[in-house]
Amino acid sequence: MVQWDENLTKKQKKAASHIGSHARLLAGPGTGKSLTMTRRILWLITQQNVPPNEILVLTFTRAATSELRRYVKDNLEGTSSRLPRVFTLHSFALRQLLRNASLTQLPQPLRIADDYEERWVIIEELKQLIDKDVKKVKELLNELSADWQRLTADSPDWERRFPDPSFLGAWNEHREIYGYTLRAELVYQLKRVLEEHEESLDLEGPPKHVLIDEYQDLNACDLSVIKLLAKLGSEIYCAGDDDQSIYGFRFANPEGIRRFTTYYTPSTSLELDICQRCRKKILDYGLYVAKQDVRRIDKPIKPKDEIERGEVRVLRFPNQNEEAKGIAELCCWLIKFQGVSPDKILVLLRTDRNNQFSNPLRDALTEKGIPVGTVSTPLEPLNREQGRELLCLLRLVCNREDHLAWRTILDLGNRGIGKQTFSKLYETARSRGMTFSRVLQEIKRHPNRLPRIGSKVAQEVREIENLLNGFGKPDTENLIAWIEDIANKVISDEEERREVLALFRRVRELGEAESLEELLRALNVSLGDAEQEKEKGKVAIMTMHQAKGLSADAVIVAAVEDEYIPGRAIGEAIDDERRLLFVSLTRARRYLYVTFCQERTGQQCHSGSMAGRSQRRFTRFLRGGPYTPPEPGQLFIESLMNRR
Repeated sequence: MVQWDENLTKKQKKAASHIGSHARLLAGPGTGKSLTMTRRILWLITQQNVPPNEILVLTFTRAATSELRRYVKDNLEGTSSRLPRVFTLHSFALRQLLRNASLTQLPQPLRIADDYEERWVIIEELKQLIDKDVKKVKELLNELSADWQRLTADSPDWERRFPDPSFLGAWNEHREIYGYTLRAELVYQLKRVLEEHEESLDLEGPPKHVLIDEYQDLNACDLSVIKLLAKLGSEIYCAGDDDQSIYGFRFANPEGIRRFTTYYTPSTSLELDICQRCRKKILDYGLYVAKQDVRRIDKPIKPKDEIERGEVRVLRFPNQNEEAKGIAELCCWLIKFQGVSPDKILVLLRTDRNNQFSNPLRDALTEKGIPVGTVSTPLEPLNREQGRELLCLLRLVCNREDHLAWRTILDLGNRGIGKQTFSKLYETARSRGMTFSRVLQEIKRHPNRLPRIGSKVAQEVREIENLLNGFGKPDTENLIAWIEDIANKVISDEEERREVLALFRRVRELGEAESLEELLRALNVSLGDAEQEKEKGKVAIMTMHQAKGLSADAVIVAAVEDEYIPGRAIGEAIDDERRLLFVSLTRARRYLYVTFCQERTGQQCHSGSMAGRSQRRFTRFLRGGPYTPPEPGQLFIESLMNRR
């Protein structure tokens, strides 16, 4: 077993063993924040005899949760049979809402709609109900989510001031018929329960010590939940870096961590100051960007080794074709002559809508024989037809009245049930005060109540029920094998079946789901596109947001142009873009290459803040930066041949 203080620096030991007040750990990139957090957990259990069930750790992604949980488990082996509770904030919220279902006003049983269902059931039907297009309905759903995250939904006259009250009415009606809750409202609903039912609340634990990683990424609603936990007696220990607050799209604000010692009294501010990751030139280059924010907390940070300086280059290319070719040649040199493994190379992009930027890069890398992977939505295999059908069937195994699952599976394949039929089913449910699955059962018994199409609906419902009856009960001990048996019946394509089953295995491992219900719930508590899924042995092309929490020997940040970063951002959003660039630059350990083009043509010409104009400019955030006046990219690539 690792001792809690083994190989820690003096400041890491001090931070890990803090006691007696709330605390904020300010930790810049590569300073060992996650290590210190995990050692603090060990210290609490082994040195302070804190029961593991009184420790709650909140992280930002499923991957971070799994890594932390696995580390703690490995290092507590032999000292305790129990483990601290480690969750994402969304999964923690879901667990508490499930424990306190009677205190909520949410449709029961609690069922979270996933991204696919939100797009192809909720949005599609709402646009018909309020006679708007998809874009407008998405905007209204985003506004609803924003009001929860910013807490503007708490205003007494919120519903009256909402941009479209008819949308709120349609959405409330729709969610009752289909019995769902949106993932975006989980934390807000937990906040309401904590505020309104403090005396009768059944809070898991309850936690005496709450540790929060990436605190700078919490929005107003998240911060309110943490404050309420403190009010209930939890000691708050947060870790983060205001320079790395990049989730403005979910209204995260660095002021939360900046003002922590004001919000929590008594409290202590702790710091880590040695960057174990970035070589000196890379760290200096990143800090040049970070220090442009006059509101940041000035924190000391220095590289572990002042002698190893690393390499930073800014490469200018005439157009995107030359840029892609140059990046491929650069990767080839790193792999063949510098011994960098392909999966230790990251290529980062600010934007990649419709793969406009990643496709030319992938083609150029492939032409050089370099294995390359792009990072996509982790749950993508379940968004294809047969994977989605399997998921619906599993949900119906858990709950035969899962309305969204019924609605979705009837829409898949060639079942002959179209939009008009679904509209009639919905209207029947609305007029008779019934849920969607109850209407299906009614039509199954009395097909003539839906003239002309009732018999078809009844036939399809019976066929699905017969299929479900053949599955039997889930085998908890051999859950994946049980799912595999069903997948063999449902998914005909062998490769697609393999991908779906691999996904279920990963989700079960990441979420430590014991039952089918827990496994299906774990699918719904993630950041979606912001979660990263790298492929082993391949150069990874991903967006800057997806690179959060990762590091690599070599990082190539491409298309670093004013038209993309900051792009169309204004006001505080410009600060968000600057921090995003800082995070991207400081993913690199040894090599950092920044590329930009003087001109972009074709599809790329129509992207960015100056869409339609081919000319591009180097980002304002790096103009005049240290070490690196822009140099012709191709000349630099040619010079590498002399550095073998």
